[in-house]
Amino acid sequence: MDRVSNMMSQKIYVALLLVVLVFGIVSFTINYLMINEVRNILLKQETVLGKVQANVSELQESINSLSKRVNELGNLVKNLQASYEELSSKLKEVKYPLVITDSIGRTVYVKYEPSRVVSVGPSLTEILFSLGSGDKVVGVDKFSNYPPVINELIEKGVVKVVGDAFTLNVELIASLRPDVVFVTYSAQIEKYVKTLSDLGICVYVVKVEDFGDVYNAVMSLGLIMNKVDPALELLSNITGRIMNTYTKIINYLNVTGTPRVSVYWEIFPDYWTLGGNTFQNNMIVYAGGENIFGNTSLSWFVASPESIIDLNPSVILLSYNYGVFGTPQDLIEMVTSRPGWSNITAVREGRVYVLGGMIEDIVSRPGPRLGLAVEVLARIFYPGAYNITQVPSFIDENVVSGWGISLG
Repeated sequence: MDRVSNMMSQKIYVALLLVVLVFGIVSFTINYLMINEVRNILLKQETVLGKVQANVSELQESINSLSKRVNELGNLVKNLQASYEELSSKLKEVKYPLVITDSIGRTVYVKYEPSRVVSVGPSLTEILFSLGSGDKVVGVDKFSNYPPVINELIEKGVVKVVGDAFTLNVELIASLRPDVVFVTYSAQIEKYVKTLSDLGICVYVVKVEDFGDVYNAVMSLGLIMNKVDPALELLSNITGRIMNTYTKIINYLNVTGTPRVSVYWEIFPDYWTLGGNTFQNNMIVYAGGENIFGNTSLSWFVASPESIIDLNPSVILLSYNYGVFGTPQDLIEMVTSRPGWSNITAVREGRVYVLGGMIEDIVSRPGPRLGLAVEVLARIFYPGAYNITQVPSFIDENVVSGWGISLG
């Protein structure tokens, strides 16, 4: 009996040992698998953390770069103000007669302070009125419609319409006995410049491509019209508004991590657009955007549809052309229905905007309202920076006034 009992005990003991051994093997296996799983998770986390760290580093570099640009911008404003003051003191010493070179290299003699002026170019008309020389204007081109008082003066016959940048009524201009004629440059206008000059009329040609040319135009007209201080004040106002907008947008991108928008601006619906050497490219840049053709040395040119698709803009701007191509929606459908354009980010996300009404004039004229133009574009590009919930597809003066921007 004891022998049987001992044998049973040994069997139970062996069984227990087997159970313990099996349990140990299973536990070891489970632990090994768990450790491997944890190790794999840790490796994945390490990879993710590495990517996050890389992104953080990249973001930090962007932030540092943006901060550097803001600091540089601040220094630029200070230097600009110092330059204005220095320029003002120097130009006050200038006396008539003036000898000055215009934008196309012609030497122009201004015998005395002009009292009768003809302006051929809407932006030049705006500059003259902004300088306080509006009372000297006796003739304008047919597109000059700002400030609004110019329309009243034309209706009353105080100011005559002398043509446009392509066709001038030389006889009418001569009959107005102008002391100087300010003309916006175009290839077609050169023959008129020669004809007027041959008649003994002082002609000053202004050629504007980028912001720098606008600033030069303001100073040149200010100098000729004996309005140096108003010219410097106007420049300070223009650059101040531009810099304020640019700084706000850079800070917004800095804080929110919002990517910069890429912009395609079609001025005429045959792919006529703008390159880097234009005032409208400057508008885009100072509004915080990036012109997809900003690296192109051309000014205004016809782009290929394929290049626009490849560059994939996130925002598309369309000039309304005063409704020549139908309603704003007609224009949008005409452009967005082009082959392959449905894949463009701006089309896909509904960020195609038509610039019309007074806004079309503002963004098309290189004059005193450059700062206003930049403010408008900044709100279109980054509505979140201005607490704008939705940007309509058609942007006119009513929309912009609703954003709190004064157009007066």
